[in-house]
Formats: sequence, structure tokens, C-alpha cells
Amino acid sequence: MKTLYLPNSLRPELQKTWGTFILGTRKEVIKKFEKFCKQRKFKKIIMVGDYCSLVFPSDIGIFDGKMRREETKENLPFSLRCSNPAGTIQGEVWPVIKKAINENKNVFVDGEEDLLVIPAVLLSENNTIVVYGLFEKGICIVEVSEETKNNFKKLLSKFHLEPEKKN
Repeated sequence: MKTLYLPNSLRPELQKTWGTFILGTRKEVIKKFEKFCKQRKFKKIIMVGDYCSLVFPSDIGIFDGKMRREETKENLPFSLRCSNPAGTIQGEVWPVIKKAINENKNVFVDGEEDLLVIPAVLLSENNTIVVYGLFEKGICIVEVSEETKNNFKKLLSKFHLEPEKKN
């Protein structure tokens, strides 16, 4: 897989709803999330981001040791590592995330993990959820299905194979 670059024109599309939002205080979100998971019995739960990986129970965490660009005080355990600069999905992350999913391992990302929601969804089995945080609002839960995967494949097809030139 080649490195993919996020074009600036795609940024607004990435901010739209990709799943189910759970909003509220930290306590409310945790309670609603636990209830949601109990009702649905997902195969796997994947957290993307340090906040989600620290706060919510999961099978797999994908994180970069930072929250809001600041180093986190708590260190999460991990056994896999990859590099992924901001605004990209590096070719090397795909096999690492696949291994993490197959072996229920956490991944530390040198760089930024935000866009890794996309490979996490595409590499997961149906009836898995990929969860990411919405700063000071709550979380977004993406339920993996064929429809979700098709939507993410369409999104990925809009990425570039080269970085955009700055004027």
C-alpha cells in the first residue's frame, strides 16, 4: 500500500458524522457507551486516540501519546508501533493495524493517529466498532459493516498519492 495524503479539500468531509455520537459529560458518555456495548455485543472494540484509549474499555487502542498536541501524563501499554505523520495514511500502517486487530494489541503511533480510523474500519470484521473522541463533546462510534467500508473506500479514493504543493 502506498502512502496517502489528505487533500485540504477533503477536510470538511472528514468532519461530518461517520457514526453514532454519544455526547455529554465524561461520566454520561462512559455510562451511555457501556450500555450501548452491552446491548449490541460487538466482536471487537477499537479505540483511536489517547483519550478514548485511556478512558474506555477496548480490545485495541491506537494512540500517539498526545492529547490536543500535548504529551499525555499517562503511558498506555503497547506492543506494536508505526510512523504516521499528520495528514497522511502511511503505507506501513496497514499491516501494523491488521496485526493489532488479529492479535488484540495496542499500537503506538509516532506522528498522528487521527486518520487511522479509516484503515481500522477497512481492516476490521463486520460487527466491530471503531471509536474516536470529539474534543470536549463526547465520542463517535463507527459500526463496521459493508456499507461503512464502502463509504470509507470512497473517501480513501479521494486522497492523493503526493502531498499538495504549497503556494
